[in-house]
Amino acid sequence: MSDAARPPQHATATRRALWASMLFYALIAFEFFYMASPFGAYLYAVYGPGLDWLQAFGLTGWTIQFFLPHIVAETRSVPVDVAETVGMILFAGGLVGFAVGAFQIYRAKLRREEAVVTGVYRHIRHPQYLALIVASIGMALFWPRYLVVIASVTVICIYIALGRLEEGICLRQFPGYAAYMQSTGRFLPRRLVPRLAFPAATPGPVRVAAWCGAYLAALAVALSAAAGLRAHALTSLYTLQTEEGTYLSVVAIGQDDLEAVARLAGSAPATRAATSGRGPLLNYVLPAGMYVSEVPMRLPPGARFGHSVPSGRDPALYKVVFTEAVLDAGGRPEGEDVIAHAVNKIPLLEVHIDLRAGVVTNSFPPPETPFYGSRQVPVF
Repeated sequence: MSDAARPPQHATATRRALWASMLFYALIAFEFFYMASPFGAYLYAVYGPGLDWLQAFGLTGWTIQFFLPHIVAETRSVPVDVAETVGMILFAGGLVGFAVGAFQIYRAKLRREEAVVTGVYRHIRHPQYLALIVASIGMALFWPRYLVVIASVTVICIYIALGRLEEGICLRQFPGYAAYMQSTGRFLPRRLVPRLAFPAATPGPVRVAAWCGAYLAALAVALSAAAGLRAHALTSLYTLQTEEGTYLSVVAIGQDDLEAVARLAGSAPATRAATSGRGPLLNYVLPAGMYVSEVPMRLPPGARFGHSVPSGRDPALYKVVFTEAVLDAGGRPEGEDVIAHAVNKIPLLEVHIDLRAGVVTNSFPPPETPFYGSRQVPVF
């Protein structure tokens, strides 16, 4: 909805809070674009110190963990596999919706028209904020850190508060706006949601307490949902537990093949030498021609990092990147999965396997300078 020409002081303060939260959210959101760019190794250094600081404290270390796979391309769960694509669609759709609403608003301002009540504003009063909410949910799905969930819930609550504030301004500025509010919903068509409002005589402190309670409840629900997704995602991974460590395949693989890969790679003399005295081990299994920047590996000349499974790959050719897992502040409880508690990894050795011939074809030491150095990046 279009704004008043001179918003009161409290509206200005709320807008400043909105822009501050949006800046904070943008810094978190653009971590994805930085990491996806060819210069990710350099640009990610901007975030590294902040992530290291969060990880250093037990109370905040969990916030930088991923609750859905980022390195892993294929799991046993279809919802987990499509979550990133769904997130990108929601994010892009939200930005398009925001642009459509912004076009209507600023066209009306340039023409010095009254409040906008046509087009997408015919059914809902704040389509721009709704679009940003959709984009925020999308961001949390395709860049699924708990920290992004916290930021998303926070900015969504600010959108709701700002929408209510703008309605008060419009009621004072535009005749007939009260009737428009009666026929429309704030973020969804009115017929789809019940109308909830504080009684007119509700004291201010009670309203503030209710808003704070609603925010904390929404945050608890969102984080619980993310934790549930993480638990489901971890159980859907293609993994193998051995005495030497945990093997994690980034692509779909039969259990017999995964066991054969682990047996061949783990028994190689170079592997025993590189892993002796190290642990716990987190070993990544990838197609031989797949190069993932978050897993420290050799990148041949002309090859490029990416998360896509190579088309036409030979299903008998694999490589195993042996790493030593760096655990979170709580360590690894007895019997629990290494992946669930790993926050980083130290590269040890890369071993190539030909399952068809049943042999180790080559091995390579860790790269002298991993793509992300020692920065904390996703582990699954």
